[in-house]
Amino acid sequence: MKNVTRAVRILVGIGGLLVAAVAPGAALAQQAAAPPAIEITLLHVKPGQEQAFRDWVKNESNPLRIKGGVKDRSTWTTTMGLGGEVYFVRPITGLASYDSPPSGVSQAETAAVVAKRQSMILDMRTYLITPRPELSVAPKPGYQAKVAVLSTQSVMPGHVSAYMSNLKALTAVIAKTNAKGALVSQTGLGGDPNEFNIVVYFDSFADLDRFPAEFSKAATAAQLPPEAAGMVARTNYRVIRYQPDLSIVPAR
Repeated sequence: MKNVTRAVRILVGIGGLLVAAVAPGAALAQQAAAPPAIEITLLHVKPGQEQAFRDWVKNESNPLRIKGGVKDRSTWTTTMGLGGEVYFVRPITGLASYDSPPSGVSQAETAAVVAKRQSMILDMRTYLITPRPELSVAPKPGYQAKVAVLSTQSVMPGHVSAYMSNLKALTAVIAKTNAKGALVSQTGLGGDPNEFNIVVYFDSFADLDRFPAEFSKAATAAQLPPEAAGMVARTNYRVIRYQPDLSIVPAR
């Protein structure tokens, strides 16, 4: 179950909404605890620096983070989409974790590692997401993520509720295909709260190749209605691949 719990929390695309719901105490007590937020760091590596960057992550960045107490940080790279794109995905315990520097790591060590990173990247963005498990289809217990399609959709203001209803029906159809799971998140601090992310997992590109036909068949059987016009302002698709050798994997 640890793998599934971790997968539900990691939505690359990786990649939620950090929001405090204001409600009467009785109603708030009946609500399920909100999933923990996830930190996404998205960066673009300079052309020609790809191998040097991978070596830096394995030999310098990850060891320093582990020394500072990080136990879980997944790395995904874009295979189809913008070149040099890397997603780092890290669960956080709350915003208070940003108040203090990591313990056990000196400022000089951090500065040296950061300076080397800056020489290899074009830009970097950090933002938070929150998983939406009620809209998701979790992978089976023990499933190891491999290849995924990340769909990022910007929803028009005033259409979020209707969009979520449609999205729940959509992921229910995906559950009837050869996809291994469909995880949904909503962007929060550092991004657009009307932005949703859907990560659909596959074992291989061959499975991805079969998916459109299977989805069409399942959608027809479920009588899935087409998306209403004017609901989504923009959609971006990427194919991303999990990089185990660049990730910090929690102990099992």
